[in-house]
Amino acid sequence: MEVRQVLITGATGNLGSKLRHHLGERYAQQLLDIDPRGDPAILQADLSHWDRGWVDRFQGVDVVVHLAANPTAHQSWPEVIGSNIDATIHVFQAAVQGGVKRVVYASSNHVMGGYHEKREPQRITTEIPPLPGTHYMVEGQARDSTPYAAAKLFGERLGKCYADTHGLSVIAVRIGWVRPGANRREDIPVERGPWFRLMWLSNRDFCHLMERCIVADLPCRFAVVNGMSANSGMRWDIETTRQLVGYEPCDTVD
Repeated sequence: MEVRQVLITGATGNLGSKLRHHLGERYAQQLLDIDPRGDPAILQADLSHWDRGWVDRFQGVDVVVHLAANPTAHQSWPEVIGSNIDATIHVFQAAVQGGVKRVVYASSNHVMGGYHEKREPQRITTEIPPLPGTHYMVEGQARDSTPYAAAKLFGERLGKCYADTHGLSVIAVRIGWVRPGANRREDIPVERGPWFRLMWLSNRDFCHLMERCIVADLPCRFAVVNGMSANSGMRWDIETTRQLVGYEPCDTVD
């Protein structure tokens, strides 16, 4: 797909900042974030509130990469409504009104988190039913990602609705574990266990995957893909991702 201009929401976040710098000057970029952190290239935008000030930035854009959200997985229902549900509704609507060709939506591995506690199926593909929410421990604290995961699943289904009703091209990426900063495999906390370790997605593979989702020609209007590095022994299936968008991960964790 020919792409000249990309709009990134959440441009100062962990994912957005990495993708922004990867794309560099190869595409014209529109950048939005609720907190621009003093960067004049980024428009301050609270996407949970519809406002022409940011909606007009969607005009003339080829692809929107919607990364903006409250990224904390263990949050309550009230916390996900504005930043993770209302904002996603507004972004899809602004994309349609602006004539955008494609939205790449940052979904999450937590949409399939219920399989953490199940041995079957052995392969977690995008064809099996979602089981939103993971129950896990961090430093002795019990956590539950069900509200966050359900909000991400809602975003996927909303994307399918807009693909079906408006002809928008939508790719929902169930992103694995992209840690802040250098995100090196040797720095993954051992105590997080194999479930989290084997869904690791390196910075290099993340940026490559998202760019492939931006430019790939698809045989369908709506697709869901898994986004992990080529980790040895993981249950996550990335063969569909390879076939649909031409993803070729370079990194792996054993």
